[in-house]
Amino acid sequence: MRIKWDRELLKYTFYASLTIMISIAFYHTVANLSLFVSTIGVAFRWIKKLISPFIIAAFIAYLLNPGVRWFETRVFSRIKGLEDKRRLKRNASILVMFLILGGLITTLVIIIAPEIVTNIRDIATRAPEYAVFVENTIRHWSEELMSLRFYNVNIYEFIEPYQKRLTDYFDQAGEILNMMVGMVVNQALVITSGLLNFSLGLVISVYALADKESFKKGFERFLRAFFSGERVEGIKQFGRDADHLFSKFIVGKSLDSLIIGILCYIGLNLMDVRYALLLSVFVGVTNMIPYFGPILGMIPAGILTLFDSPVKAFWVVIFLLALQQFDGLYLGPKILGSSVGMPPFWVIFAIVVGGKLFGFLGMFLGVPVFGVIRLLANRILDKLVAQKEALVPLILEEDEQKT
Repeated sequence: MRIKWDRELLKYTFYASLTIMISIAFYHTVANLSLFVSTIGVAFRWIKKLISPFIIAAFIAYLLNPGVRWFETRVFSRIKGLEDKRRLKRNASILVMFLILGGLITTLVIIIAPEIVTNIRDIATRAPEYAVFVENTIRHWSEELMSLRFYNVNIYEFIEPYQKRLTDYFDQAGEILNMMVGMVVNQALVITSGLLNFSLGLVISVYALADKESFKKGFERFLRAFFSGERVEGIKQFGRDADHLFSKFIVGKSLDSLIIGILCYIGLNLMDVRYALLLSVFVGVTNMIPYFGPILGMIPAGILTLFDSPVKAFWVVIFLLALQQFDGLYLGPKILGSSVGMPPFWVIFAIVVGGKLFGFLGMFLGVPVFGVIRLLANRILDKLVAQKEALVPLILEEDEQKT
């Protein structure tokens, strides 16, 4: 005897069972979401630790690639006998860039870093003296104002609570600076433990720079396996434009800030300013942030010099203003050109949002990252507008045929 199955009933039963199973799975997923997220976090950290040498290598290779390209095309290609020897020119260019990188790292570790630590310790030690200086200055000016007798009010009694609070801030600043020095030492130990990854990254970056064409061909082959030829060419063109924008900003701004830092150190040394190296490094680093950076770099230099000599502080501020004008009107345009080509409003927007999300690094990288996003958005909008304009004549032609 054959059993007759009700197909409609089986279909509804299947759908109901599937809905119940999905609901149960969703409930258990939500109930164990923290475990699921923690597992993903552990897996992500493990993968990050595993590929960290390759991440470091990609970062180093990307930073050094413009210099390698410049030496290869502008220097070694003009040497007689090397015109057709591409591999030899590439290897020589990589060697020169790594020698420059090694010199910069050696200078930073042996000369700059110890001096900066010494300056920070000295500022922390002198913090109580700065507090006394502020207190005496406030007392002096309050007495001068009281002597004018415009108002029968003891101004010092009014500002005394704020003065005491300011003194406490100076004491706390000294403690914070001492803590920062200790943190720097601890971080140096952490960095030392990661020297193996950095060394591996350096070695891998050499091979990445030497065989960068093979990476490009492999990526292009991957794209052609999934997209049409026209789409692949569009992606390649966008990649070239984004790389030009990003690398030009990072390398150009770094070179610009390095020159500004060196000029600042020379000027502060000629004016015999205390902590000239520390202040110059701070000015150079903050100069990498558009618009806000130069102002941030000027404030510590003016305040620290003010404690030694108000007249000297005035000339330091004038010198830094002149240096920033030189950078904004001549040096920056010469090195960066139009840079990311964004209006000031969007540059400020990128700096503020990047700083809120990722701190100082976000303030620096926010501009080129937002520039790439803006470039992509403009390409998409241009394509949509072109498609719409191409459809308008067809629609009009169809309307004419109907009439």
